[in-house]
Amino acid sequence: MALTKQEMMQAYQDLIAAYPEDLRIARPLIQMLQARGDKEAARNLAMEMARRMVSLGYSSYALAFLSLCEQLGHPDTDEIESMKTIAELTLGSPPQSLSEAGKVFSLIEALSDSESQEFLRQGTLRKVKKGEVIVKQGEISHNFYLILEGEVHVQVNTKSGEHFEVGSLKQGDFFGEVACIYQLPRTATVQAFVDSTLLEFSDKTVDAMVHMSPIAGDSLMKVVQRRMIETISFMHPAFTKLGAEDRQWLEEDSELVEYFPGRVLRKDSEAEKTSVFYVIVFGKVEAKRNGKTKCTLGVNAMYGNASPILRLPDDTELVAVERTLACRMPLQIFDTFYNTYAGFELWVNNHVGKRNGALGSSVILNN
Repeated sequence: MALTKQEMMQAYQDLIAAYPEDLRIARPLIQMLQARGDKEAARNLAMEMARRMVSLGYSSYALAFLSLCEQLGHPDTDEIESMKTIAELTLGSPPQSLSEAGKVFSLIEALSDSESQEFLRQGTLRKVKKGEVIVKQGEISHNFYLILEGEVHVQVNTKSGEHFEVGSLKQGDFFGEVACIYQLPRTATVQAFVDSTLLEFSDKTVDAMVHMSPIAGDSLMKVVQRRMIETISFMHPAFTKLGAEDRQWLEEDSELVEYFPGRVLRKDSEAEKTSVFYVIVFGKVEAKRNGKTKCTLGVNAMYGNASPILRLPDDTELVAVERTLACRMPLQIFDTFYNTYAGFELWVNNHVGKRNGALGSSVILNN
């Protein structure tokens, strides 16, 4: 069910509290306040935004909000004239980008005001109590969540039984996008740290937003990929002992690649102009030699041209047998981790030994 006018108003008020510099939130909220007849609240918000835009160097936006103040009859005419003078004098100066100037709501950054309102309107309000599990690692559910109030904690459990607190998310943050976009089992458990209010979106709503604005979709996909790689850094047994800086390096310099059934992965690996290695995140691929399947590589398996250690025999072909996601990482990461972390080196050597031995049999390698 779409949000009511009152719920929509409250959602925007919660978002402006989290992103006070974001004009994409402020403009629709001013319009909603005007429509409700709350002229004083509308002009006060317009004045607050004018001050922020002047301080951030957004002269044209400042002038627009100051014009709104005048239209709404804001009583502080002296301050309005003073800010107009400053804005007009600096009108030709290049401002900072919004992302550099202040915290912005990246989910709707590429949407117009009307598009962002339509997207948010499709959400469903959900109240959760402290301690309530919102999504559970491994479950199949494809909803996406935006935190309007409160705080949640993100946790990951590995197959070996280790438990990691990945971090916390607060007002204005969102989660659940990995399962929503890629239609995968949940990669982490998210639990309410305090009583919280969420906006819940279906995967269909998110898909419609992505198609409505490819730029917004691309922005969301970048967030999705980074968070999924972050999860890999905690879940994959070779990476669990990484230091914080190396974990961040892994997230920033890696990318996800998607393959559909029948796609030949090995050709992609051989064609790389730079040395890289791959980790299978989801799905399975067949390793074939002379046209015959010798083994199947599953989740966590590694291959690539980054090191002689990882290379498959020349006559080996890798083919996706189902939808498969792989994380592509540069040579520098492999070399650094292999030479720095004994656990990484041990896991790679053990995995490659099993893999090469399996090329003479028919097994599935899930590490």
